[in-house]
Amino acid sequence: MRILIAQNRVGLATYPPGATFGPRVMRDFEFVWIIQGDTIWQVDGQELPAPPGTMLLARPGMHDGFRWDPERQTRHAFIHFSTEGKPPRNWPPIDQWPLAMQLPDGDIVRPLFRHLAWLTDAKPYGWDDLAQSAAQHLLAAYVLQATRTQGAGGGELPEPVERALSAVQREWGHGPLVPPTLQQMARAAAVSPGHLCRLFQKTFGHGPLEALRLIRLDRAAQMLARTNARIGEVADAAGFVSAFHFSRAFKDVFGCSPRAFRRNLDRHLPVPLNKLTRVRQLTARLWGEG
Repeated sequence: MRILIAQNRVGLATYPPGATFGPRVMRDFEFVWIIQGDTIWQVDGQELPAPPGTMLLARPGMHDGFRWDPERQTRHAFIHFSTEGKPPRNWPPIDQWPLAMQLPDGDIVRPLFRHLAWLTDAKPYGWDDLAQSAAQHLLAAYVLQATRTQGAGGGELPEPVERALSAVQREWGHGPLVPPTLQQMARAAAVSPGHLCRLFQKTFGHGPLEALRLIRLDRAAQMLARTNARIGEVADAAGFVSAFHFSRAFKDVFGCSPRAFRRNLDRHLPVPLNKLTRVRQLTARLWGEG
C-alpha cells in the first residue's frame, strides 16, 4: 500500500476558546494530533473526547466536526493523505482502524509526525522517499498500536534562541499571539538584541520579529482553513491590531486576501508557502511535546 501526502495539507492549527470547525465530509484520510486543549471530536454520530496527547484518524466518507476547548486555546497538528493499493494482510480492515488513541510517553508517532511535516515543508534532497517511508511507519505504528520507544531526543537550537522561544511559548499559550518586542525577547534570551537577530537569521532565515510575524500569519491561515471564525476574530487571535492590518499582511505573504484564501481552499486550489517554508521549523518548535 502506497501513501500519498496531500500537498499543502500538513500543518498546525490554533483556535481561541470556544471555537468550532465543521461539519464536513472527509474526502481523504487525516491524522489529527491534539497538542493543547480538551477537544470533542464529533464523528459519524458519536462524540469522542480528545485531550492533549490524543491522535485521531479520520477516514474518507466520514462526517465529522470539532468542538475546541471552551476555556482555553486549542492547538493541533494535522496531515491529510490518501492511499493506493490494499493494506498488508496482517493489518485489520480499514473500517476497524482506531479512530482515536491516547499516545504514551516516549511514543514514536509524534516524532514521525514532526519529521514528516518538516520533510514536506523543507523538501531536502530525497525528501519524497523519506516522506513515504515516514508516512508508512507512522500509519503502521498507529494502526497496529505499536507506538512505544525506549529513547527520546534533544534540542537542536542555539540556547539563546531556545530561551527566547520558551518565553514566547509561555505567553502565547494563554491567549492571542501578541508579538513581543525585540528587547523583551533579548532579555528572555540573556543576549543583546543584535546577537539574537544574528542567531535567528542564521537559524531561520529571518530576524526574530519577522519570524514571529510569519508564524502568526501561518497560524491565521490554519484558522481560516479549519474554523468557522470570522476574519476579525482570526485577526484578533493572531495578534493583529485590526482586520485591515491583518488582511494587508496576509496578502503580502500568501498573495491573496483572507477571504480569497478561504475560497481557494474550498475550490481545492494550491496554497503558496513562499517565505513560510523555513520559518515552519520555528512553528514546529512552538508545537510543544503534547
